[in-house]
Amino acid sequence: MPSVLNLKIIRFIRYRFFLFAGIFPYLLGQAAAFNTRRSFNWHNFYWGLLGIFLVLAGVELFNEYFDAQAGGDRIFALERPSVPGHFYVLGLSAFTLAFFIGLYLAYLTRWGILLFSFLGFLGAYFYVGPPFKWAYRGLGEIVIGLSYGPLMVLGSYYLQAGRIGIIPACASLLCGLSVFCLAILNEIPDYYQDRLVGKRNLVVRMGKQKAIKFLKLCFAVVFLLLTLGLLLNKIPAFAIVNFFLLPWLLKSLSVAEKNYDNPVMFRSAIDANVVIYLMIVSSISIGYLFL
Repeated sequence: MPSVLNLKIIRFIRYRFFLFAGIFPYLLGQAAAFNTRRSFNWHNFYWGLLGIFLVLAGVELFNEYFDAQAGGDRIFALERPSVPGHFYVLGLSAFTLAFFIGLYLAYLTRWGILLFSFLGFLGAYFYVGPPFKWAYRGLGEIVIGLSYGPLMVLGSYYLQAGRIGIIPACASLLCGLSVFCLAILNEIPDYYQDRLVGKRNLVVRMGKQKAIKFLKLCFAVVFLLLTLGLLLNKIPAFAIVNFFLLPWLLKSLSVAEKNYDNPVMFRSAIDANVVIYLMIVSSISIGYLFL
């Protein structure tokens, strides 16, 4: 029973995190646009922020609904509650409102906004929704990385600047790969549930130990891209502060490697990587705004 409770706590943190984590890539795109244009449209910013929040809320509601249908969150539960059907209605309502906001913003700016909106919908709805079910086909982590990285950052930048550019594209890759790493880490506590319900994500396909080794490689690429971005002056110099997090990151990965079957200890690795992700995105945003 305690292990089930701990898994629920970790899952709660994960879901709440992804509800607000998408705000940070949006803010990064806005900061990059301000750095480029040295002007800012607050009207577009607030409407875009509302649209992003509705999309994120819709994503969470759809995930809860479709995961409940598959039984992934109830596989070890003593009681099997009914599927929360109203979650689907609420999620669809959130996406509908976000669509109309997208139409309004496209009318105010450029119609390219609708392309970003459409691609975002494909990732959000079909992440666990039929017929594609990206998360069940080993593509869910890639969808998360693209959605919370290039798609959201460049879409936000486009909202303010009316175009996309190489500088926000570089920042979006860092953002996307960082959240890609976090997505893999978050899947490790759910390994057995996901495997039993047929969710063939990367962790299930590779196994926990290989997934952590792959995670180390991905984080190495993150800091390699960070180094190249700083050397080539494609990201703000303030982002160098992230290298001070390296000892903490290495320690958290060591904890994850030794405790992948211990939810209590593994939670500290998740907490550390949430902070590292937020630090990477926030430091680049701050650099665009003030430096």
